[in-house]
Amino acid sequence: MRNPGFSIVALLTIAVGIGSNAAIFSYIDGALLRPLPYDHADQMVRVSEKAPAGSSTRVSAMEYQDLVREGDTFQYITAQQWNTAAFTGIAEPFQVPNERVSLQFFEIFTAKPLLGRLFVAGEDQPGHDHVAIISHAFWVSQFASDPGVIGKSITLDEEPYTIIGVMSAGTFDRTSTKLWRPLAFSKEELNRYRRRFNVWAVLNPGVTLGQARARMDATASRIAHDFPDSNKGWGLQVDSFASILVGSDVKLSLYLLMASVAMVLLIACANLANLTLARGAAREREVAIRASLGAGRWRLVRQFMTESLLLSIGGGVLGVAAAYGGLAWLKRAVPGHFLPPSAYVDMDGRILAFIFSLAVLTGIIFGLYPALKASRPKLTDSIKQGGGGASVGRSGRSLRNTLVTAEVALAFVLLTGAGLLIHSFFNVMHVETGFDSSNVVTAHLAISTRRLTTGPMLEEYLRRIVARVEALPGVREVSLTSALPMEGWGWGETFSIAGQKSSDSTRQPACYFKMVTPTYFQALGMHLLKGRLLAGTDLADSAPVLVINQTMASRYFKGADPIGQHLLIYKAPYNSNTGAEVAWEIVGVVADEKLRGLSADDDQSPGVYVSTKQSLQPYQSLVVRTLADPRLVMRALPGAIHELDPGQTVDDVRTLEQIKSDSVGDERIRTLLLGIFAAIAMLLSAIGLYGVIAFTVVQRTREIGIRTALGATAGNIMWAVLRGGLSLTGLGLLIGFLASLGLSRLLSSMVFKVPLFDPLSLCMVVCLLTLMALVACFLPARRATRINPIIALRTD
Repeated sequence: MRNPGFSIVALLTIAVGIGSNAAIFSYIDGALLRPLPYDHADQMVRVSEKAPAGSSTRVSAMEYQDLVREGDTFQYITAQQWNTAAFTGIAEPFQVPNERVSLQFFEIFTAKPLLGRLFVAGEDQPGHDHVAIISHAFWVSQFASDPGVIGKSITLDEEPYTIIGVMSAGTFDRTSTKLWRPLAFSKEELNRYRRRFNVWAVLNPGVTLGQARARMDATASRIAHDFPDSNKGWGLQVDSFASILVGSDVKLSLYLLMASVAMVLLIACANLANLTLARGAAREREVAIRASLGAGRWRLVRQFMTESLLLSIGGGVLGVAAAYGGLAWLKRAVPGHFLPPSAYVDMDGRILAFIFSLAVLTGIIFGLYPALKASRPKLTDSIKQGGGGASVGRSGRSLRNTLVTAEVALAFVLLTGAGLLIHSFFNVMHVETGFDSSNVVTAHLAISTRRLTTGPMLEEYLRRIVARVEALPGVREVSLTSALPMEGWGWGETFSIAGQKSSDSTRQPACYFKMVTPTYFQALGMHLLKGRLLAGTDLADSAPVLVINQTMASRYFKGADPIGQHLLIYKAPYNSNTGAEVAWEIVGVVADEKLRGLSADDDQSPGVYVSTKQSLQPYQSLVVRTLADPRLVMRALPGAIHELDPGQTVDDVRTLEQIKSDSVGDERIRTLLLGIFAAIAMLLSAIGLYGVIAFTVVQRTREIGIRTALGATAGNIMWAVLRGGLSLTGLGLLIGFLASLGLSRLLSSMVFKVPLFDPLSLCMVVCLLTLMALVACFLPARRATRINPIIALRTD
């Protein structure tokens, strides 16, 4: 209370350091440290198929049935397929994200119903699978928590389903899935070529991960021997659930942010240690009198440590409030897919214990050395001088200078990391996408095949939808596609070049296979590089043609002209997963379009575009180019389609610019957070540098007075003070530069088209910290030039 300035600065500094650490640690704890909420977490595994090239993929229905028979390896095993279904029979129909799962799914993920029951034997057979279990969140939002929902009928894809259960609140509510249906394999799915199911399992008691992998290797070899056409060279891969739960990029991001806030806390501790040292020097006379009256060294250390711990615990209390606020902001800002559903992020007893421990540790770190130093006073000198203007000694001065140098070095490292991420984010936002995203509206349409049973029926239905959307004011171009830009492949198919087909069908390369209306390229402003685009004359009874992307042309034709050549790709009949191999003629080459987000590396993505008239499937997305503000079309689009068909779902209406923005959500929040921490670090470093220089000026008051009396000018005095601060800054910059080289390597996998040694970022950081040092040193230097030499010479 007697030193409000010192106390307020100390409390706020500790609160910022501890609060930011606690907020980020909450995410680390929820994603990586907290035990998984499953009964068999240590024995849970994912089983996937391993392609001859080494990449892992999903499992086919027939392979899953082979795995079910591995009774000596798995205690539980389930297949899962994510899907959407049109939820109709209500005022505003919409797409419901759902999963088809086999019977043991809920046993593996330790889920129990709040109401009703789970699936039972027989409900995974065709004709008996029209039952559904809904999530707790969906029950609340769609059925107003009606306890009588069990037994009610709902309409999914124009087929009736009976609700048999409502899940308890918890992990499943943190996923996008709203309901579950039994996985009853259709005849088309029972093959070994379509690998479209996730497989989860629990190992039998006593079976290790290594043993399971050895058994799966033997199983894969047997399957490959029995079915060489589909499985030659393929294997089975077993991964522990914990190892695949959080991606490596997410782990690296969390560790990077934790290291950043730890640096902020270290800078805060260095600042407080400097302030405490300064207070200790100013209190030398008080300490000397206490010692002369009999206070032992331990008594003096205890007094100073009590003050430090009181401040740190008080700062920790404020840090709790800062942590709650920071965590609430993070939950709103961090994309929903950043962490897995099993990650539970919240402020609980574990985090509060972390904050308390951190507060105590902070008090010890910044208070111990100043307490030890203050407890060894030179009694005669201290009592005579009274602490005012006394020399602080070489060791004290060296320690404070070292702490400031460390602060500048840490701030340099953080600012360099932030600079690299900002440079990377700038590159991402200006990457070539292959299309013009301005004034483009998109939406998903799920088409009912129960009502539109044939291709011609669907073709006529889509024609009417396109005509209705084209009639909206402000619409310039309308197109349909099986996959929107930056939302993945959609469909993928293996292919071969006519005349070069390999005898080993399991090693054929794959490409993305987009079914689009011919106006797709014009609606997106895509660039034609060679040949022609798809046209309205490419009809179902015409010769099959396709347009390839630039990656396909450069990789598989290596300078040869691809126009007129043929690709052998399966052509699936309407509403079917299987078909016959067809020779498609290449008629054009277009520039690559971004498939998986702005920062994704799409260089490995060959692709083809075919006309919907020559390959038609029910799931479609709209691409609408507008003449002006796309928001006007966004508001009118659902109503226009519902006027045509009240039962048609129109979901996820967004602009293409929104899709672009959402695709860099992870990069944006990572860059923003590191930038905030770097700014805090720079501010704390500036405060620390200012404090040291200001204290030095006070300590050198007599010296400055003598220099002035002997003829030193104001410029001489100012430069003498500035030189001390800039020399500390320069040393900190040098140390920080060397440390930042290691950070650049760590960030190499997180930056986009930024060199490991980025001169632009480094120069900006050096200039920023130098400017900070000048500002921090200028005020004490200016004060030094105004010292009256007569008053200074009289100073005790």
